[in-house]
Amino acid sequence: MNTADQLVRQLTSSEVNTTFSEAVLTLVDGTRLCFCHTVDQRWARAVGSEEDESARGLAIGLVEQISGFRLNSKHLDIQFADGSRFDRPLSQSE
Repeated sequence: MNTADQLVRQLTSSEVNTTFSEAVLTLVDGTRLCFCHTVDQRWARAVGSEEDESARGLAIGLVEQISGFRLNSKHLDIQFADGSRFDRPLSQSE
């Protein structure tokens, strides 16, 4: 199983802000992959659950495999070191 497949299997929800500059993917263990893509910033981070933000669980293993990503109004496109790719539209958070 490649990294993109692992992300798909572990993903429980995804959200993006109204300007499509920040996105959060929540995983089955409550950890999150957070993305920011603006003119001045571009980063991906592993964050723990809302109860324990320091415990980065499944998210840390995935973020360490990210080789690049794009976030815009069309989609979140993540490229992984193993050559696999996660590419899908996201729904806006309220």
